[in-house]
Amino acid sequence: MKMDRATRLNLRSQNFVMGVILTILLALAAYASHRYPLRWDWTKGARHTLAEQSIKAIQAFPDGLTATVYIQERGERRPQLEELMEKYQALNPSLTLRYVDPDLDPAAARQAEVAVYGTVILRAGEKTEKITEATEEAVTNGLIRLAKGGAKTIRFISGHGEHPLAESPDGGSGKDRFALIQAQSLLKGEGYRVESLNLAETEKIPEDTSVIVLAGPRKPLLDLEIQRLKGWFEAGGRLLLLLGPGSPVGGLEPLLKSHGIAMLQGVTLDPAAQMIGGSAATPLISRYPTDHAITKGMSAATIFPDTGGIELEAAPSEGKTPPMRLLEGAARGWLETGDLASGQVEFNPDQDRKGPILIGVAVESGKQRLVVTANSNFIADAYVSALGNADLFLNIARWLAEDENFIAIKPKEVQDAGLNLPGGAAVLLFWGLVVGIPLALIAIGATIWMKRRRR
Repeated sequence: MKMDRATRLNLRSQNFVMGVILTILLALAAYASHRYPLRWDWTKGARHTLAEQSIKAIQAFPDGLTATVYIQERGERRPQLEELMEKYQALNPSLTLRYVDPDLDPAAARQAEVAVYGTVILRAGEKTEKITEATEEAVTNGLIRLAKGGAKTIRFISGHGEHPLAESPDGGSGKDRFALIQAQSLLKGEGYRVESLNLAETEKIPEDTSVIVLAGPRKPLLDLEIQRLKGWFEAGGRLLLLLGPGSPVGGLEPLLKSHGIAMLQGVTLDPAAQMIGGSAATPLISRYPTDHAITKGMSAATIFPDTGGIELEAAPSEGKTPPMRLLEGAARGWLETGDLASGQVEFNPDQDRKGPILIGVAVESGKQRLVVTANSNFIADAYVSALGNADLFLNIARWLAEDENFIAIKPKEVQDAGLNLPGGAAVLLFWGLVVGIPLALIAIGATIWMKRRRR
């Protein structure tokens, strides 16, 4: 094609128009991305995506929320905190973020009683919540506490050899593997107040009691204690009974029987647990009913060391709601009623009950809520951090406390999947990708442009 002045002018006009159109399209795309942000997280474990519970927590404030972050303007943690808080803001545009440098504005930091860099203060109306450890789990727990308003109280019955809430005061150096220190910490992180309750010394159960937990008693409750507990529960209480094989049911039988529940004698054995390196006396559950708030969304397996069994009777008492099967395992196992001390056990069809064995049930009857498990060790310090045990325990506590809106999986721990390269490889990668390839593309483009210009 012959290039004359008119042709060159026409081509330049076309290029100019195409450039204008491209600029307009880029501007529209930039506006659309700002107005309607979309994110894709292709990282391992979705490390840049908030957990389900975090999403529920931030969306519980549709009427507005303010988060003030006290961090140095040029602090090393500032980009990390900004990235975290922007994830919450993307899920709830009504979240207003403010950043205050305590060094530049010490009066504001002093008024807010901020002494640690990275402190976050959440405000919703007249309610405030201070967070000194700005991680996803801490921020989400702060949001939950803020949404709940006043703290609900969960009381653990004591005086019968139950799992202790604290270390033994005898001064021993060893830690009690079956204490509930971690479980108590999990509940406090959710904004619950945790206290001990001695029914024999309490004439009346405090009115602010949201949930009562009986965790693995080794001695039977007194008749007076049973009457007080039953009276509170019948009046609309919410009760968690964790009864292992060594827990005497005794006076609790009438309460359980009224709901069609009976505790079975024996220890559940699950040979399938040995295939993954566990003990047969530690059944593992990996499948849960999806039609109950406690287990809906549960995917992580849970383990139950030293577990008994539960049997559901034909029908509960008149006016009582039938229990819901919550936890069921050992499909290939059985409930062993013989002596395990010999170390040699086998299924005896005349004495043992073939699996699957029912381990946990839930009942909701009017205002009453009841969860019964044939195991108490799964929330002990030695096991609560294993697999999904902590998630299950917190979901049970939330459901009993009528906090279903916050039932979900706890914020996940971020696993560092970064790429570590030796010094020489890192330099080579930098000069190759950051310098070499761009220069090569520029050189190729310049060569093509020069050849076309000579035509």
